Amino acid sequence: MTLRGLAERRWWLGGAVALAALAAVGPGLPGTATAQSGMDWPQFRFNAARTGVTPESLLGTTNVSQLTTRWTAAFGAVSETSPAVATDSSGTGLVYAGTLAGSFSAFNAGTGAPVWTDSLGTRGPAGSPAVSRNRVYVASSAGVLYVLNATTGAHVCSVNLRSVIDVSPDVVSAPDGSGPLVLLGGLSHKEWAVFGAGNKHGECKIDWTFDSVDGFPGTWSSPAFGTDALGRPVVVFGSKDTDDSVYSVDVTTGALVWKYQTATVKEQDVGGGPVISAPGTNGLADGAVYIEGKDGVVYALDLTTGTKLWSFTVGAPGLSASSGALAGNALVIGSDNGVYALNATTGAMLWHVLKGTMVASPAVCGPVGQQVAFIGGAKGNLYALSLATGATLWKSPTALGYFASPAVSQGQVFAVDRSSVLTAYSLPGT
Repeated sequence: MTLRGLAERRWWLGGAVALAALAAVGPGLPGTATAQSGMDWPQFRFNAARTGVTPESLLGTTNVSQLTTRWTAAFGAVSETSPAVATDSSGTGLVYAGTLAGSFSAFNAGTGAPVWTDSLGTRGPAGSPAVSRNRVYVASSAGVLYVLNATTGAHVCSVNLRSVIDVSPDVVSAPDGSGPLVLLGGLSHKEWAVFGAGNKHGECKIDWTFDSVDGFPGTWSSPAFGTDALGRPVVVFGSKDTDDSVYSVDVTTGALVWKYQTATVKEQDVGGGPVISAPGTNGLADGAVYIEGKDGVVYALDLTTGTKLWSFTVGAPGLSASSGALAGNALVIGSDNGVYALNATTGAMLWHVLKGTMVASPAVCGPVGQQVAFIGGAKGNLYALSLATGATLWKSPTALGYFASPAVSQGQVFAVDRSSVLTAYSLPGT
């Protein structure tokens, strides 16, 4: 969310990478589920559960200190978009991001060369795009959900949801097997499920609308998708003032499953996006939802019932709106008081580093035992931290600040800084 919320490299080519792009989108979509050495980062927080962790192993603690700037692309207008990275139908790796002024662009991931730019009106995306089956889903702040051809940028379909949208859409497989389903919410009392491109019920048509249940006022929080211990597919998201709650909604019906209120004080809404862990993960039979509120507290909630499992205070009420990254039993999350790693089962602090505001969300990659977390400070550098210790292993050469979250794909790190420049970092010689 925003505060108001060769040529080509050889590993971009080949069918294995294209399959990995499909596998990474989320539960239920076709593709190979096994870890690849390099994978796409096709939507906000990598997958539908928003775990923020890619299994690719090209970057880790042993080599991340060697990262250098590969290319930069200046947008020329304000951009706070967390980029998505995916391999298109031709086998080309593309990076997708947009501006608040309305432009939306695709860049060659290996070279930074512009591939196409499209106009989404005068009010562009504040959230991240999602890429699935060679289609890009992007929501404009004017309230229109667009579906574009990922290779050419051509418009496939669109739907006007008539609400300011500040979140990143979550593309999942519809529970009835009909095809892609898009989950997202707006600031005007609504959360939606929209049939995606190729869905047998029709393209860009609203499946259901969740609105005004228990006074739901709308959301700054990008949704997460999972299946609870009862087998229900659910979408989880936070609400804005003065409701300040976490919601779970049945994806099949749009009906409320549970609601948990975090605070009742002004400007303490739940703006951070949730992370979902499946039932049985880390010893939690019902699964868990991890989410941060602007009250400065990280909450772990039972995925099936909404009961609080634990909470941990990461700072004073303020701008805390980071989404966590769940890597094994460690939850890494930003706050207005630096970066924390918490035990996902108990909530105990593992480490705390980098004082200062971290609105962006971390991205984790690397081999097991050598994982690193990338995160940018609102007024500082982009950092690579050891997942095990929190030690800084690398930081970007400039400290321009970050509201947007980084993406890690195919051995490169992509990030949009506060000067609205997209930068790709890679290892020398690759």
